[in-house]
Amino acid sequence: MKPRLLIPLDVLLLLGSKSMANIQFDDRLKNLKGLFPETPDTIILKADVLREGISFSPEMAEAGSWSLPGAAFLSREAIPDRESYGADARVPNQMILEDDTRINTELEQISPYVIRGNRESGYSLCRNDMPITPIKFTERPVFDHELSDGSPVARALGQRAEHCAAIVHTVFCEYGRDSMECTYCFLGNVQTPRILETGQHLKGTSHNRTIEACAAAAKLFRLDHVVVSGGAFVDTDLEVKSYVKTISALRKAVGPDTRITAVCQAFDEAGWRALKEAGASRVQPNLEVWDEELWSRVIPGKEKAIGKTRWMEGLKQAVDVFGVGEVASSFVGGIELCDPRIAYTEDKAVDSARAAYDSLLEKQIVPMFGMLTKARGTRYEHVDLPPTEYYLRLGWERTSMMIQAAMFDQYSGGVDSDFSCYKCVSHKICQDYPRLMELNNNS
Repeated sequence: MKPRLLIPLDVLLLLGSKSMANIQFDDRLKNLKGLFPETPDTIILKADVLREGISFSPEMAEAGSWSLPGAAFLSREAIPDRESYGADARVPNQMILEDDTRINTELEQISPYVIRGNRESGYSLCRNDMPITPIKFTERPVFDHELSDGSPVARALGQRAEHCAAIVHTVFCEYGRDSMECTYCFLGNVQTPRILETGQHLKGTSHNRTIEACAAAAKLFRLDHVVVSGGAFVDTDLEVKSYVKTISALRKAVGPDTRITAVCQAFDEAGWRALKEAGASRVQPNLEVWDEELWSRVIPGKEKAIGKTRWMEGLKQAVDVFGVGEVASSFVGGIELCDPRIAYTEDKAVDSARAAYDSLLEKQIVPMFGMLTKARGTRYEHVDLPPTEYYLRLGWERTSMMIQAAMFDQYSGGVDSDFSCYKCVSHKICQDYPRLMELNNNS
């Protein structure tokens, strides 16, 4: 089904696209382009790679030996035959296209996508062994010293891109402890049970190594922004305190210019003010699903501890504290189509997303979505993901509605074209539209 346009086609075409990547589409990608002719080519390719995953190969192992490594828990699969590649084999964090679009690496051995080439001659992303486009990777920084405990700086840093990092305030989720974990989440489904098996009952995480690593990184290169996330607490007041502790130390370590985004639950006004005073720049309390009937099925802990009504109130209060453009909420795109207990049609799921975006934008909250991943250990590890067409529909709807609400005008363009940085949030396609289509009136 072709995307429904909220902005006239001629207007969107005038906005243009500066996507200049050299991409050779095969029949499948040409078909997607025919369905979404106004969508930049690199977004079409990125959406399909995120949906299909990418097969591990010797070429990927070679690239992973010198580039920024990926976060293993985000991958659908482990590195196959790791012993043949060595114990230190790594997956590159992301692939970089010629127009600087970034694609997260999610391993899937049956994927048609694979990397070919080498560092000397250059790499290509191939589909069914047909070269699609040249790609490159971000080189791993070299630190001239270790942390105070003797461990490598890079191991504790959580670097996502050249000037971006991601850290956690805790790896323990109380919803996972109480069997009320979000159905798609690695922390609640895998990490928390592992912690409980060891007999540890964690309320927080020692951040000394992480904060020290961020301070070291800020001295070596420009650290534009850091995302702070992690497990949830049933008592949101305790969660506020955990975030405040982490963000306060982080702000002191990285200085006043780094943007710090807290991905957390919905707090009250006092909680938001505490985060802002600690040094948070933006907040992202993710609703995850929109229809209230889905909360108990997909996010039972959030439904019991907070509920949608209080969550929405918390989002509105966050805008009062942080300002327009500084508050967002994301959804797990496609989860309604992959859970047999829900069984939405694709059209119903798109309608639900459209209603969510409209409601949030009316309240000056930025809506976003990520693509459901078949993360190991979750309920969706073995599901068939929605087709790429579905995610491109969501991306087009969201972009059209953001234009209509003039929300892109809150951002300056380039790396700051949307709420999220396109360089490090490489598992989403939302933030690529305004940059590639030049939708920021301030750019």
